[in-house]
Amino acid sequence: MTSAREVIRPTAGALVAAAAVAFALWFFGLTLPFAIAAGVLVIAAVVAWSVHTGSAPPLYPVVRTEPRPGTRSDVVQTAWALRPRHGEVGDAGIKRVRAFARRRLARHGWNLDDPAAAPAIRSAMGERAWAVLSGAASTRLSDVEHCLDVLESFDKTGDQLS
Repeated sequence: MTSAREVIRPTAGALVAAAAVAFALWFFGLTLPFAIAAGVLVIAAVVAWSVHTGSAPPLYPVVRTEPRPGTRSDVVQTAWALRPRHGEVGDAGIKRVRAFARRRLARHGWNLDDPAAAPAIRSAMGERAWAVLSGAASTRLSDVEHCLDVLESFDKTGDQLS
């Protein structure tokens, strides 16, 4: 709950500032309606600023979540991330491909980040697809497409990586 002092101080400050601006504009030759309008604008600006800077945090904080995999915004962000620049897919695109690979390989009991599992995943996926996931070299869009095709084929063909 706000106290009277917290409300009166910005309001009084706004009125004093508005009166000073209106008087100064009128004194230097502007019309009285224009000077009053400028004073009202100053009141609005001061009140808006005091509300913005002195506001209490919301009762229920806003939780920002990442989009769920496969939603429209996730697909759009992935499409933009895979847009090649200078013939190569950027880091954002590779991170999204690695996240997809992490989820897909986890279905088969593999951990992409486990160095002990790397040789087995490499032999199951092939050198070209593994080069995309390991970040060994610069990545062309065709290499990323091949890697995604290999990852998708695991479920279609019934291949078990383990």
